[in-house]
Amino acid sequence: MRKDWKYILYISLAFGLYAVVILLSPKQYDWTITFGHGDKNPYGAYALSQLLPTVFPDQRISHSYKTLYEIKDSLAAKQNIIIISGNFSAGKEDTNALLKHIEQGGSAFISAQHFWGHFSDTLNLTTHDYFFKVGQVYGNRDSAALKFANAKLDTLSAYYFRRDNIHNYFDNFDSTRTTVIAKNDYQNPVTIRMKIGKGDLILNSTPLVFSNIYLLSSSNHEFVSKTLSYLPNEEVAWTEFYHLGRRELSTPLRFILTNESLRWAYYLTIASVLLFMIFEMKRRQRIIPIITPLANTTLEFVSTIGNLYYQRGDHKNMAEKKILFFMDRLRSTYWLNTTQIDEAFVKTLARKSGKSEEETRSLVNMISDIRLKESLSAQELVELNGKIEKFTSR
Repeated sequence: MRKDWKYILYISLAFGLYAVVILLSPKQYDWTITFGHGDKNPYGAYALSQLLPTVFPDQRISHSYKTLYEIKDSLAAKQNIIIISGNFSAGKEDTNALLKHIEQGGSAFISAQHFWGHFSDTLNLTTHDYFFKVGQVYGNRDSAALKFANAKLDTLSAYYFRRDNIHNYFDNFDSTRTTVIAKNDYQNPVTIRMKIGKGDLILNSTPLVFSNIYLLSSSNHEFVSKTLSYLPNEEVAWTEFYHLGRRELSTPLRFILTNESLRWAYYLTIASVLLFMIFEMKRRQRIIPIITPLANTTLEFVSTIGNLYYQRGDHKNMAEKKILFFMDRLRSTYWLNTTQIDEAFVKTLARKSGKSEEETRSLVNMISDIRLKESLSAQELVELNGKIEKFTSR
């Protein structure tokens, strides 16, 4: 261990230098749109997760990365469902599970820029993007306003966002059961409420307004809280599957890997241990001599015995041993009784071996003839061996 202090010192210095660089470097923001409830980056939804307890006081708020079909059995009768995603294209099973929950008295809030697939087809719902509308090209920094359309709310207050973040609206929906909650500055509906059975389905086409960067700007939190207030004060099930997929970790290190600081500390520790092992890979013992394993001389022994019989010209003895070995193989492989060789034996052996009756009968007849002979020629021994090899080959 006296020589190890140099490696430990090098690793410690490298770790300390890395920590200093990380602490002194400017904060870098990740502008990826995640809508993650624990994500504090601009387009995460950490601020929304902190706002929800004030919108739904004394109610349990659960998070998951499961589909609507997977959570349907765990939902309470009047529980709220919240989904925020870039696009929403639930399949048949998920759509049916959602609509059944709402019909029975539950409520749901879904915010997405586009609605596709079975869900939109079932509700006869479509969205439109006006940002690249012919003759109206907007700059990325242009501001746009959203206002509530329901007379029960303040319809004069405007909430401002970047136009390139709120340029989607609903252009087709079932007006007989739909109420418009909010509109953009072109009087296009961006938030609507559908009455389905005993519950309500609230849809929004501007999900970015629920992200951290806008929720913490000016009075935009009022727009979010008033929109969500259309949901009853019940428990909330927030599923992030439709934007993030299955991000839950089943590993026991889940808490460490989901925390950025602990995750990097864990990775650095593993790297340090690996570096230490690399430096310690020097051989510290005598070379272990290579002992040649004993050779398998079974085949050589069989070859020697075979040559002995062949040189002696005892072809009959060799044929009898070949026949005994063949019969033993028939007993162990096909479970046949070889004490009586007759026509029934031939048919049974042909059926179990998959060979033709002619080939089987020819071999059995040859074995019977050889057993009756007192001597055997080399040519007859070769012919017997060839038939047995052909019969036993697959």
